[in-house]
Amino acid sequence: MLFGVVPRIGQMPWQTSAMGDTEFLTDDAGEDAGAQAGAQLPGGHRRFRLFAHVAAAVSLAAVLVPVAARLTGWEPGPIAWLVSLMPWVTLACVIPVAFAMLARSGRLTVAAVLPLALCVAWVAPLCAADGAPADATAAPVLRVATINLTFGQADADAVVRLVVDRSIDVLALQELTPRAVEALREAGLDDAMPYSEVRAEQGFAGTGLWSRQPFAAAESLDELESRAVRVEISVAGAPLAIYAVHPMAPGVADHSLWVADMGALAALLTPRDGAVLVAGDFNATRDHRSFRALEDLGFVDAADEAGAGFLPTFPEGRLPMPIVAIDHVITRDAPLIAVDVATVAIVGADHRALVVTYADA
Repeated sequence: MLFGVVPRIGQMPWQTSAMGDTEFLTDDAGEDAGAQAGAQLPGGHRRFRLFAHVAAAVSLAAVLVPVAARLTGWEPGPIAWLVSLMPWVTLACVIPVAFAMLARSGRLTVAAVLPLALCVAWVAPLCAADGAPADATAAPVLRVATINLTFGQADADAVVRLVVDRSIDVLALQELTPRAVEALREAGLDDAMPYSEVRAEQGFAGTGLWSRQPFAAAESLDELESRAVRVEISVAGAPLAIYAVHPMAPGVADHSLWVADMGALAALLTPRDGAVLVAGDFNATRDHRSFRALEDLGFVDAADEAGAGFLPTFPEGRLPMPIVAIDHVITRDAPLIAVDVATVAIVGADHRALVVTYADA
């Protein structure tokens, strides 16, 4: 097939095949034209194009690692930590696209746009609310907060102030120590939220739930390495089972405890009928395979549902800002819809508190 015609004007730099007075471009003409045109560029331009080409290839290879891990669920060693940075990887995917365009390489540009498009598709649900309450003017029916107290070191007064100022109905606390329980009670938490199920432990294993309304049932659970707590309350006249959880974190190389805990959490939640809400430090982002397995069970992340955007919660105070979103509130079969999600810094805690407001669905 003939793609173009050029008149013979002196010595053209493209490979051609002659036919009478007209020469037709062959299939290799574009490649040879680009190479020879590049050779005719001034030295500075050639070096810049070469640099852009190499930079595009190297940066593309770098972003393909976490993108491939997210796509396949392959999370060995530090790859699991990279997966937690997927919103930042989305920004990084712009780099190979820019360099490929500067290098004027069509193939590299296409190759770089593909992972960018994937990342945008994964992040986009955070920016679009799943729906609106049936009555847009309805008052919130439930406010939930979850806070990792960082080995019980979070300031108790700041926690109680959050509960009072934000009118929190249910509070889930992780890394709850006996000393932290005493400090919270002295700060007035039991006055603001008189009902609680507490399993305090030294170190990181303690967990507790506080509520403004009485429990229909309450129990501590030992399925995870850290204690888990389950209570049942009534919301809008219907029962709601609430869990406070804190699965183990992935190690640098060994993920056995993390994998076991996330599997145990999925098993714990699988047989539950009725409305369920789970709050806590999951030590997993929405991009991790184990968290997506919970979503496959029918759970909806509040940040996704509210279209709240990317709200990182950890590490607070160690970097200029938190960089990963590992604290979550998720629901299944609940007559609720998340309408607002916010993070709040708590003095002494290396996690930001996550505060979710629900309205009637």
